[in-house]
Amino acid sequence: MESPPHKLNVGRDEDRISALTDDLLVGILERLDLREAVRASALSSRWRHLPYRLSRLHLEVGHFQGATPLEVMDAFTGAAQRLLSLVVPLAEGEGGSAAIIPIKALVLSFYMSPPHLSAIGRTVEDAVSYGKTEYLEFSISLPRGSNASLLAEFGQQFMSFSQAYPVAFWWLTRLTLKNLVFGHSDVTELINACNKLKHLTLSSCRLVDQRSALRIDTPCSGLRRLDCIRFRCERIELISVPELRTVLCCSRHYENPPVRFGDVPQLCHVNLGYLAKVSQAPFMLSECLSRSSRNLSKLNLNFFSQTVKLISVHLHITRSSILPISAVYFVFFMLQIWIQPEQPKRLTAIFRNLTDMYLFGIFPECDLSWTLFILEAAPALRNFKGSRRRSR
Repeated sequence: MESPPHKLNVGRDEDRISALTDDLLVGILERLDLREAVRASALSSRWRHLPYRLSRLHLEVGHFQGATPLEVMDAFTGAAQRLLSLVVPLAEGEGGSAAIIPIKALVLSFYMSPPHLSAIGRTVEDAVSYGKTEYLEFSISLPRGSNASLLAEFGQQFMSFSQAYPVAFWWLTRLTLKNLVFGHSDVTELINACNKLKHLTLSSCRLVDQRSALRIDTPCSGLRRLDCIRFRCERIELISVPELRTVLCCSRHYENPPVRFGDVPQLCHVNLGYLAKVSQAPFMLSECLSRSSRNLSKLNLNFFSQTVKLISVHLHITRSSILPISAVYFVFFMLQIWIQPEQPKRLTAIFRNLTDMYLFGIFPECDLSWTLFILEAAPALRNFKGSRRRSR
């Protein structure tokens, strides 16, 4: 319900913006960065209560100050609790003493700080309890200088956090996790627990056993986008993710093939980039992509301008040598493409709707004749681009 017009006698000394209704003023503030909105509210007593009426909030831990990460999280958590209070006082003249302001969109970017997780979990669950939240996002990272030996422990604490506050995670629509270590089934369990999750990003994370595969089997999930950036494991196996549309997989090393797509019938965009080891033979795209992916329309492959060092020989030259050289290095490089050309008919069913093909990070000496099988297998292809630059 709209609040009644705020009754002000607009004269020479009063601005006309403050004479607008609270609903209009809140609409203006919601288009600003939260810090700017809070600063604007300090301009006059007329605006002071408006930040507590915002239905769209983005709290970023980097905007808070403190001598230690704990102090920063103290400030962040306190601000979240104040701003997410559902019952807020009304301005004078609006009638009544309080109003309930449901949160429609909430983005929280914070550190993985165990002492603060319970307060954040309770606050978020209270905020979504009215069922009006349309978008909820968590971006969770570790403070700078975190002990690398404790990464697995942080991963376990995060999983305990998600299990302790199932209502908050049920409402999540986007989740970004950085520098956490997971058990072999943690990611699948997490996706299954986040009923509304559409976009999951795993950045600089890894499995406890890096020589094992990350297997994701979530036949009932609504996940539409998965970003695995520098995720350390043997490979990624998408066994069943029926609503998945976009996959980004970019890392230093994987086994071949780096990703195996299973039941992903809605998949339309794949972005794949990694550095192959010298010992790895190229793989065929048909070994990687699934025949269930009949909607694939865009494929990006990033080779990172890869030159693989094969041999490095260090020869010491003695002082008695007539050569005034103390050391000589012989380094041999191999230019490597990790895609193996194959019969186009093996890819025709997968590439029948492919319209865009982009190859990034190709070295100048590369002969593009190996790409002809892609052109033959993709009858609907409209855009084909090769670039020496790496994709960002």
